[in-house]
Amino acid sequence: MAVKYLVWSDGRVRDCRVTKSSGNATLDATTCRLIQRRFRYDPSRDAEGRPVPAWIVENHEWIIVPEPATDR
Repeated sequence: MAVKYLVWSDGRVRDCRVTKSSGNATLDATTCRLIQRRFRYDPSRDAEGRPVPAWIVENHEWIIVPEPATDR
């Protein structure tokens, strides 16, 4: 899947968009929700050193590991 998100001048993600779906709408929505909730950055800066918003574009991958079988 591919996502594009806006890192605001305070280092927090303000907007997230899936640009290439994983094929699962729930996984796509969860990815953006977690990015907005958990990701934090040192913001980009302009020529004068002031924090400025910046878009980040990345491929994002989930690896789903099955739980081991348990003996009952």
